[in-house]
Amino acid sequence: TVALPLPLGWGIVEMGGVALRRLRIYATAQCIRRISNMIVAIEEPDDVEIRLLRRLFPMGVVLDSVIFISESIYGGSLNRLRLIVEVCELDYHLLRQARRRRGGARALNLSRLSSLTYATTVAECADVYMKTKHRKSRFYAMAVLLSARPDRAVRYILQFDSELTLHEVAVLVQLMRRVGVSIAYTPMLISPNRNLQLVGVYLCNHFTMTDAEPHLQRLAESKDSDVAYLALQTLCSIRGDLSTRGVGIALQRLQAHQRI
Repeated sequence: TVALPLPLGWGIVEMGGVALRRLRIYATAQCIRRISNMIVAIEEPDDVEIRLLRRLFPMGVVLDSVIFISESIYGGSLNRLRLIVEVCELDYHLLRQARRRRGGARALNLSRLSSLTYATTVAECADVYMKTKHRKSRFYAMAVLLSARPDRAVRYILQFDSELTLHEVAVLVQLMRRVGVSIAYTPMLISPNRNLQLVGVYLCNHFTMTDAEPHLQRLAESKDSDVAYLALQTLCSIRGDLSTRGVGIALQRLQAHQRI
């Protein structure tokens, strides 16, 4: 009699949790449908139609829906999404959350903020987190600034005082690519800054920039193992010359499994 209520109560809680998750998934799907219709409509949505999203769905559902859509569209299509972000004040909501949180929770909010690609005046509020002690918060603060002003990418990457990982490089390139602006990769390749070199090489790899081969040949001899290895991989992907003396030296530096 005493032991029975515990598993029974646990089962009820689990069933309630499953029901709530299903309701949230359904609400998110409906919200995504509404936002998608606004983006593809002939006429631009007005503020009344956009504010209706906030009355029909919780803030978290609208935010998840906008981020989901933002990862699937590029260039000019982001203009209407930016309007939805501003009217629903999703950017301010994430900034307030980042201000209240610390550590990983703050980094998560800044990460979501970088996915929105919104107004520059709001993005610049994330500048204060570039000097925090938490590394991930510093990185995603830079990502927020870069996603809003990709033309200043070199400046923001130079301000970042830690070595970027290849995953972080991929995140930054994806943000710059999604905005649909031209990215000058040559200044990154010739820069003495290790982070800029990595981003430049990654861009050449991603877009198969064959005219960057002279710079890649030089970077293959870099003393930084990450830069040298990525440069070698990029030379392979663009079908560059692998018979040069510099490539031979670079291959000798690699570990056995990397050479294979």
